[in-house]
Amino acid sequence: MQTTLQTPVTPELSASLQKWWKKQAYRNKAAEWALYFMFISGFLLWDVLALPWQFERFALILHIIASLILFPLTVLPFWMSHRRLLKTSKKPILKFSGQILDGLLITCALSGLFLLLIGNRGDNAGYLAYLTHLLTALFFTPIIMYHSARWSVLQPIWSAFKRLKS
Repeated sequence: MQTTLQTPVTPELSASLQKWWKKQAYRNKAAEWALYFMFISGFLLWDVLALPWQFERFALILHIIASLILFPLTVLPFWMSHRRLLKTSKKPILKFSGQILDGLLITCALSGLFLLLIGNRGDNAGYLAYLTHLLTALFFTPIIMYHSARWSVLQPIWSAFKRLKS
């Protein structure tokens, strides 16, 4: 007879997990920084930039490590807990941009997973995955900047530009 050890979920633990989960949905600076870091490290891999291989190799390693660690630890919990806000929001433009971001993030993540597991081997499927990953990231970044503008980690930069204009 085989027995399994089960850790009982106490009401305190359950309440703590619920509080943590709810907090993930709001103004998650770690998730936003992770997305910007992944964008910049991935942007450096764009063929148009034609960086030296030593630099590109370092950027690729950073991009893969960030994607494997930062995405599941910061972005994924935020994204999953944020779904409730998308359903209950009374702001049509945020709902619309959120739905666009959902599609882009799913597509970018899946194409990135393809590139990680199979790679761009120079065939049509690899090139399509590369282009999909690149284009979704290029569209995703300005939309996320707009979508999160009021609470963004970039708010100090926007404020500085506003002060320079006036």
